[in-house]
Amino acid sequence: MSDTYLDEALFEELRSILDTEFPALINTYIQDSAVRVADIRAAFAADSADGVRKAAHSLKGASANLGLVYLAEQCRELEDAAREGSLAGQAGRVEQVGQERERAVALLQARLQA
Repeated sequence: MSDTYLDEALFEELRSILDTEFPALINTYIQDSAVRVADIRAAFAADSADGVRKAAHSLKGASANLGLVYLAEQCRELEDAAREGSLAGQAGRVEQVGQERERAVALLQARLQA
């Protein structure tokens, strides 16, 4: 597990490249990530390893693209467990992903206002 929460260089490079479009990207991520976390929770409740895997994979990619290293790693670990077909013992990780998504949203919103 990485000690890095946010890849600052990647984040700032993306901000520089996208310039005025950057806030729209962040807002889209915030909305989409909420849907992905809801999808993960719903699939977990339905004991659908494939559903958890797909939603975790999607959230992992979107998070990694913004430099949200820690959240992407949490999603990867959940995705790997779901790929193995067993969700037993993953309730804590599902909640951790949700909590880390909230932390990431707060960080992103603070960065937009900075």
